[in-house]
Amino acid sequence: MISKQQWFVSTTLGAALLLATGTGCAADLPLQANDSMRIERVASSRFEVALVQVRPYDGFITVHGTVKRKIPRRGAIPGSVDISLIGSDGTILAATDTHPMRRNRQAQSAHFNARLMIDPPPGSHLRIAHRF
Repeated sequence: MISKQQWFVSTTLGAALLLATGTGCAADLPLQANDSMRIERVASSRFEVALVQVRPYDGFITVHGTVKRKIPRRGAIPGSVDISLIGSDGTILAATDTHPMRRNRQAQSAHFNARLMIDPPPGSHLRIAHRF
């Protein structure tokens, strides 16, 4: 039989754990670089770009995201992720590519990180495409 003190301690620890994990998940929401910037995701035939986060800094922006299979299963995710900042007139202002990396061998998705060394002008948008 559990005493009242043991029950209180275990309930308090359980509530604290739920509160800590709940606020941690809320902090991982995708961010927009600014109100006018939109993110265009271009999927390949078997893979799609998901969970993109854009963070502006002074003089550059960072882009984080994941690539996952349209039909979930394990295995390598080949190809590269092309990231382009496109101005309001349609010109490419900055571009880079990166290779997605799986977190472990059992992962069904891969993550990517990139940095564009430019301040995004108003009206620009970001195009993220997976290519083989």
